[in-house]
Amino acid sequence: MLSFLHAADLHLGLRVTRFDPKTAGHVREARFQALDTLLLHAQRLAREGKLDFLLIAGDLFDDHAVDREIARRAFKMLDEKSPAPVYILPGNHDPLLSGGVWDREPWSGADGGRVRLLRRREPVAVGTDAKLFPCPVERKTSVDDPTSWIDPNRDGGIRIGVAHGSLKVRNDLPPDDHLISRHAVRERGLDYLALGHWHSRNLYADPEGVNRTAYPGVHEPMRFQGSTELRGWLPYSTGGIREEFLDTGRGEVLHVQIAEPGAPPVIEPIAVGHLTWLEEERRLNSETELAELINEVANRPDPHRRLLRLKLAGVLPATAMLRLGELAQVVEGRYLLGELDHQALHMEPTETEVEEVAGQGILRRVVEKLREETRVEDTSQRLLSERAILLLYEIAKGVKT
Repeated sequence: MLSFLHAADLHLGLRVTRFDPKTAGHVREARFQALDTLLLHAQRLAREGKLDFLLIAGDLFDDHAVDREIARRAFKMLDEKSPAPVYILPGNHDPLLSGGVWDREPWSGADGGRVRLLRRREPVAVGTDAKLFPCPVERKTSVDDPTSWIDPNRDGGIRIGVAHGSLKVRNDLPPDDHLISRHAVRERGLDYLALGHWHSRNLYADPEGVNRTAYPGVHEPMRFQGSTELRGWLPYSTGGIREEFLDTGRGEVLHVQIAEPGAPPVIEPIAVGHLTWLEEERRLNSETELAELINEVANRPDPHRRLLRLKLAGVLPATAMLRLGELAQVVEGRYLLGELDHQALHMEPTETEVEEVAGQGILRRVVEKLREETRVEDTSQRLLSERAILLLYEIAKGVKT
């Protein structure tokens, strides 16, 4: 039985430009916290006798400009906390380039210890009767299939391919994105092909219907779901954001077990992600619904590990609109990142509220004129009029209390 963890695309040192420096620092640090959780799972599996090695299929680092402290910290974590050998493949973000991170200490010596860099296209013996067939990336882009060097002739033992690139599952993929044959597993005589590069978990069956090719996805999410906003980071140098590089909001690795040569791999995802990115929309039509939302958002667990974008829509009376500040305080004060967008939330004061603000004098006519303007098609004018009425209401409430 061969048992290992398959991870990829950790992108340690990721540059985050979307947020303020403090939040960006937390997002960068979360990638190390997720790595630490990965290593805790590795220790658990080792205690259970279910771990022969760890495999990182490319892009351990976000680029070669990663600072020395991050490079050293990653090596130290893997070397001291992993209970089994760690095999690391250079990917398209951290390819085998002269003078890059792999040529600097401590990585320049990562050949024979616990942490081992897969620098060469040659079989590597692992476990008791298995081999890795690594396909290290040597440049950012390439039109060559990285697995083409692997001799398909089986010589006994379990055969694991390790590559970083795009599996050719459709015809519109960029030709220089390290395209890998859809059925490389069969063509190269492999029992499992561990891939990196795409950011969500995907399993692909061989011609017999057995899942032998897999992407684990990222170990730590990096975007709000439903959004393609990845400012400050591009997964592929000559193109924009493709669907393959949009994570599913889960940070995962794969636990893979293969009983013997030719046996179907047993593949189990393990959650290791640290942060949760939430982008939500809520429609509100009463003060009761707003109160319930405030209570719900205030009582969610672990707000310090959540990034929340909350967009509101609907129509509320003025009394309810006054409570938006309470909601904003919860969202912006308790969460790691909290953003409240209420541009689509409109105010419709009741007659009682208008009476309370304006009475029967000239101010009432001003309020009624503003109410007419809240029904115009011009969004900016409508919002301005609504806020003007709310301001008058707040002033009146302040005077009377």
